[in-house]
Amino acid sequence: MFGPSQIFYFVSLLAFLGPAIAANLYRADFRPPVQVHQDGGLVSYNPEGTGTVIQHVRKELGNEDPWVSTTNDKSVARGGVKSPGNAYIYYIDPTGLKPVDTIKAFEKAGEEHPHPGEKEFSIKGSVPWDHIVKWDTYTRSKKTGTTTREEFEASQGAATKRSVQSFVA
Repeated sequence: MFGPSQIFYFVSLLAFLGPAIAANLYRADFRPPVQVHQDGGLVSYNPEGTGTVIQHVRKELGNEDPWVSTTNDKSVARGGVKSPGNAYIYYIDPTGLKPVDTIKAFEKAGEEHPHPGEKEFSIKGSVPWDHIVKWDTYTRSKKTGTTTREEFEASQGAATKRSVQSFVA
């Protein structure tokens, strides 16, 4: 007798859009989580730099580069962890970070993208620690584990508490 409620439509819309809104970005990096945490996240060479995203993709900025490279394709990130040592793939929640789709930036500029297969989304300044959801650890190019930010923070807190011992005279 009564049609579906507006709430049903709203919830259905959220369920439909949820994966698109919550899609992760990925970054392959050799910096361990302890260092990334101490740095406050994945920080560019020069967070205050003024170079454009096109200059960044062309690798023209060197140590003045204000951009952090990420990709929306996990297999692309996996290609970046081929190493004899440890490497990490960081999963990034892009909400509020304003990632720039570099393919679209080159299209808008009327130029050919030099590395379209990287599917790069660049973030200016840094990816703050609280936007890192989790990471996969790779040792000699093989995945050896996955850690969430919450698990890491809990283990750091536990380590701190264990290292503090009371002295009884």
